[in-house]
Amino acid sequence: MTALADVPLNVLDLAWRGFGQTNADAVAGSIALAQHAEPLGYGRYWFAEHHGMPGIASSSPAILIGAVAAATKTMRVGSGGVMLPNHAPLVVAEQFGTLRALYGDRIDLGIGRAPGTDGVTAFALRRTQEGLDASAFPRELMDLIGFFHGMAPSNPMAQLLAVPGLGDAPEIWLLGSSGFSAELAGTLGLPFAFAHHFSGENTERALEIYRDSFREGGFLERPHSMIAVTVITDASAEVVRREMLPGAITFIRMRQGQKPSPVSVEEALAYEFSPLEEEFIAHRNSRQAVGTPDEVRAQLESLLASTGVDELMVQPAGATLENRKRSLEIVKSLVE
Repeated sequence: MTALADVPLNVLDLAWRGFGQTNADAVAGSIALAQHAEPLGYGRYWFAEHHGMPGIASSSPAILIGAVAAATKTMRVGSGGVMLPNHAPLVVAEQFGTLRALYGDRIDLGIGRAPGTDGVTAFALRRTQEGLDASAFPRELMDLIGFFHGMAPSNPMAQLLAVPGLGDAPEIWLLGSSGFSAELAGTLGLPFAFAHHFSGENTERALEIYRDSFREGGFLERPHSMIAVTVITDASAEVVRREMLPGAITFIRMRQGQKPSPVSVEEALAYEFSPLEEEFIAHRNSRQAVGTPDEVRAQLESLLASTGVDELMVQPAGATLENRKRSLEIVKSLVE
């Protein structure tokens, strides 16, 4: 059984924009959170790509990665992930090749196959239907890898040169919330990160698929996996609920097809949850790490026992930057 003290700890950030905050506040908060995480000993700091969501300012991971890499010294910084359907592979290679040229071997490139937004926004980003179909993802992934490591001569893209890019490869991960990406990561011998923080029902099965499909001779000699887990914690259960409720209401409204504006703590505390909504929140939190430090320890160790992952990525999701910092402190204290 894997113990919490035995796995590297990392951070996933969505550049949260809280109620009453500007986008400038959100990205400044991300830099401050990264600078807080580094001396605590967190190894990776990743940004997730989302678009058109009023409470999330992480639409441009490459830019945020550059800002955080410049504001830190040793921590690896990367994407969790760049949603490849939204971008031409050559553009991604040039962006991350440039980051690699600037910051050396501190850059990670996590790649996902979902657009991270609605279909209209995805089309606006790509300006074409080509590449938006999930069936195009394996080919575009291989093009992207080829821009870093060299193309097969038979690839129509072989005549193109990514500068920076070729010879400036970041550490590449494949991200997923289903068995499709898990199997592809295993087949290619890539490390795999599962988005447990928003798709907690299929985690163990996806990791099993990844390990069963793993083939040596790719980038790794053996499987290497990670899961991302939502964390909201404090010594006070009342504070935990206060910090958790705005995000819970936002998630409920998103499930209803809305693009909700940030919810204030006051609105969240006054909100009358239906029994079904309360049940939904409790079920969702039961597979995350939301609660007092002892509860969070038990939740994280249970997940490590059932998944056997090599690394753990926590996604601090409290309503305030102060709680997100405090959550990182508490999680780190659990392994000391």
